[in-house]
Amino acid sequence: MEKYLKTYQVVMQTVGPLFIGSGKEINKKEYLFLNGKKQVGIPDIQKLYYELSKRRKAEAFEEYLLSKGNLSLTDWLVRQKINISDLKTLMKYKLDCGDAVIDKGANRLQIMECIKDAYGMPYVPGSSLKGMFRTILLAADIRKFPEKYQNEKSEMWKSVSIKERRNNYLHNNIMRIEGNAFRTLDRPKVKPNDAVNDTMQGFIVSDSEPLSTDKLVLCQKIDRHTDGGEKTLPILRECIKPDTQIRFSITIHTALCKLSDAIIMDAVKCFMTDYYNNFSRTFEGMDIPKTNYVLCGGGSGFVSKTIVYPMYRKEEGIVFAQQVFNCTLPYKISRQHQHHKDKDYGVSPHTIKCTRYQGKLLPMGVCKIKLTEI
Repeated sequence: MEKYLKTYQVVMQTVGPLFIGSGKEINKKEYLFLNGKKQVGIPDIQKLYYELSKRRKAEAFEEYLLSKGNLSLTDWLVRQKINISDLKTLMKYKLDCGDAVIDKGANRLQIMECIKDAYGMPYVPGSSLKGMFRTILLAADIRKFPEKYQNEKSEMWKSVSIKERRNNYLHNNIMRIEGNAFRTLDRPKVKPNDAVNDTMQGFIVSDSEPLSTDKLVLCQKIDRHTDGGEKTLPILRECIKPDTQIRFSITIHTALCKLSDAIIMDAVKCFMTDYYNNFSRTFEGMDIPKTNYVLCGGGSGFVSKTIVYPMYRKEEGIVFAQQVFNCTLPYKISRQHQHHKDKDYGVSPHTIKCTRYQGKLLPMGVCKIKLTEI
């Protein structure tokens, strides 16, 4: 019997911090500073409430949670004359604050939460991983076979200045481009661009194995300018630490999807080479990425999620990206971010997303991968 399924074990090792958001923000009433602000503790609110009830503070705690004041949980407990160190056993988990700048306005900062499984363990969903590979494979196909996309390239250029609702912006153009790359199964009695014709349905990516919470670190968003200048933003994220191994599997149904480990890794090399040549090399002090590097997760930036530069190359890509920002961002925000100057800076966007970890400036979401057939 012919074997249709090929399975690969994938090890993805973080080079920079990796953020996969849950969509939830942990506000100032839901975390505590520990060890002189070197750690953040996320308490189990039910256990904390029970402890405060034993101390006859339950009613005051309820009033605090319902209040609209700016007081942090740490400061409220201090005012209640409760020793923070007595509550360490009530923490669901603790986060190393790393290099996050938390001294100024620390009590007002919210933490963007990392996604976790039903047992509270961080992981990377298969949907996020498959989305990463889909972008990489599409970009590589555009670069290798540009003649396939000439019509779509021209049509998208005509559409870029047309303002639509953000969720619909360039939607039809992107659907046609993806259809050209992936929707090639030609199944009978369906339209050519229907999802049932998508070869990527034969590319199955598992969720990663769960990680322990001690693999998380608190990272602060830093925008690095082309001239090397940095802007530290009041945004904190729960991130998977650098040098963490994330394990998952890819199963390919070869009757539907003609990919192999060699084709995937060639696309990875193509994508990162393109990313460096058209974008990251413009920024002072950024390292040349290795050919087995990928960009994954939130905060890794506009270029890592789009096919603008593979489609239009650098000069046209800058103008195209500017038009995207002009049409999708409110005018005030676009001017505030100075996207109208992108052409002068020689890249769009003109900042790269980074953070600091153990004293080093690292780009967000950079990982190296290895595939092994099993």
